[in-house]
Amino acid sequence: MPKPQLRAEQGWIFDNFLMLSENEDVLHPGIMGTRVGRGFTMQDLNAVYTKVTGRRSFPKAWKKRAVVLEGMAKEAEAKGRLVTARRLYHRAALCFGRAQHLVPVHRNPHKDECYEALYRNYDKLIELSNGTMEKVRPEFAPGHNAHAVFHAAPGDDPKPTVLILPGMDALKEDVANPFDNDYTQRGMNVCAMDGPGQGECNFNESWLTADNYQQAASAVIDWLVARDDVDADRIGVMGMSMGSRWGVQVGAHDKRVKAVIGQMANVGTFDIIFEQAQPNFKRIFMYMTGYTDEDEFDAHMQTHDHLPDVAKNLTVPHLLVAGDMDELCTPNDIATFRANLADFSELWLYEGIFHPMGEVAAEIYPAMADWMLTTLNEGRTADGRTDVYIEEGTTLADYDHG
Repeated sequence: MPKPQLRAEQGWIFDNFLMLSENEDVLHPGIMGTRVGRGFTMQDLNAVYTKVTGRRSFPKAWKKRAVVLEGMAKEAEAKGRLVTARRLYHRAALCFGRAQHLVPVHRNPHKDECYEALYRNYDKLIELSNGTMEKVRPEFAPGHNAHAVFHAAPGDDPKPTVLILPGMDALKEDVANPFDNDYTQRGMNVCAMDGPGQGECNFNESWLTADNYQQAASAVIDWLVARDDVDADRIGVMGMSMGSRWGVQVGAHDKRVKAVIGQMANVGTFDIIFEQAQPNFKRIFMYMTGYTDEDEFDAHMQTHDHLPDVAKNLTVPHLLVAGDMDELCTPNDIATFRANLADFSELWLYEGIFHPMGEVAAEIYPAMADWMLTTLNEGRTADGRTDVYIEEGTTLADYDHG
């Protein structure tokens, strides 16, 4: 008997839990703190969550809020209130980004309309950024481009620069808050990218394969190191969720990378996320790889790297930040992966925290930026290893850490 298509018979369970939830915890346990850190406001989140009654209502609710925000932004801009307009365009872009996300169907009219609105609003944000932001499209294969947004730290001198890799549930527009950025505040440039299978690459039909994410990241790095305000010897990578996997692959592939951070660990096998976790993960990743047949997708995923093998070729310092209750990556998976890392390795493992880590977002993101800056400026002992287990009721500051 063929396998039921993406556990479709479980959908009613999912919808009922959503009706009982006050936010997105069924989809992403503990996500709220992360959303706020990225620039979502509680007003916008509440406007969405109070309207959600099931999976299919999420895209509609996000779009309704986004339309309101874009209208407010246009009104503010028309009156010359550009500071207000810039923030509103950012909020609108974030909401349009979420509105397209849970529709993993290529060329679906709702998805395309929200994609186009996302880029329209984010382009206005860039336009009003006084030259501190720039959008680029470096080619990584014939007819295929990566898509990235560069956020410049103050000053013209060459600076450490961090390439941010979103996860499978995020976009480049999500992950580098232009109004409160932990990296630019510390004198580091930031470049957030959509690689194959993400955001603008999907919109332009550049699907994820077993090895093209690394190629896309290297094309972005090529563009970065040609800039006068980027120090080519101080390039770091920070990946979140599935980006924690891609970050290891990029660092092993491109020796210009001098440090890698992974957060929201996704360093084990694909079994948990695609066969045991809630079905949306597999639906979305099938869309990212361009597959509609589940059996063909399962066969394709067998061609992807076993990450502990890739870890042997990562010869730069690595920090992993995770929760010990991560529903997608267990502490045993983390241990297996880290045992193969070839250089300095540090782990911050939080007791009782799930995959999104929103409960500790305000603690970990500044600390990760500090770790990256220190590592790019001073390096780490090559054979060093630091393991920090942050018990419930304590903070990272209570322990020795990098």
